[in-house]
Amino acid sequence: TVPVEDIGSSGINAEYGGDADAVEKFIERVDGEFHLVMILEFLDESLVLLKRLMCWDLRQLIYVKLSVNNEYRTSVDPDIQERILEWNAIDLRLYNHFKAKLERLIEAQDASFHEEVAALKALNVNFWKECYSSGNALPVFNGNKIGYILAEDHKDNSTCKLLATDDVTQTHLIGMKQFKEHLPPSDILMVRNHMQNLKKYNPAMLGWSEVKNVLKSTTSESGNTDEL
Repeated sequence: TVPVEDIGSSGINAEYGGDADAVEKFIERVDGEFHLVMILEFLDESLVLLKRLMCWDLRQLIYVKLSVNNEYRTSVDPDIQERILEWNAIDLRLYNHFKAKLERLIEAQDASFHEEVAALKALNVNFWKECYSSGNALPVFNGNKIGYILAEDHKDNSTCKLLATDDVTQTHLIGMKQFKEHLPPSDILMVRNHMQNLKKYNPAMLGWSEVKNVLKSTTSESGNTDEL
């Protein structure tokens, strides 16, 4: 753990301190290095902008929400809020800069963009309804709704399982696929234990027994949603 008084002494805020010119140059450099900076509050809009940059199809943007808890709220003392904002002043400026830039970019889009955003939202809703059971409460762990239960007629659907699999597991699977010839048994055991533990709370995710099939499949096969 990091003592509260030490939180502001690390990261970008410590590196640039109170040097306003250095901060502006840093933001300008970051702005020049990225074609698009996505903001979570505008996730669907950000994804459609990315789709247009990458010439993707809307079906490649389907996503599943994990570790979402809309019921739990906590309050933070105003003094603590002020200290947090002070400690993260540069991060906040960076966020505000790209948020404002993204909002301007969204406002500049034509009607077809907003039609695509609406289509993506509808596509996701239909995917969730088809893949996952709405008759059962979502699995809950430590207050977070972290997973799904597969619909009865989609229990063998690899796409539904893959998209319900958490990002840490996905990262492990990608690494295993890229470096499977060089991985020590201890790393593979770590991934197996992680997946077996998490699947207790997220029944819809990939199981360890299915990993070999995913690793052997081609990109087109693993990303194909036609079976839906």
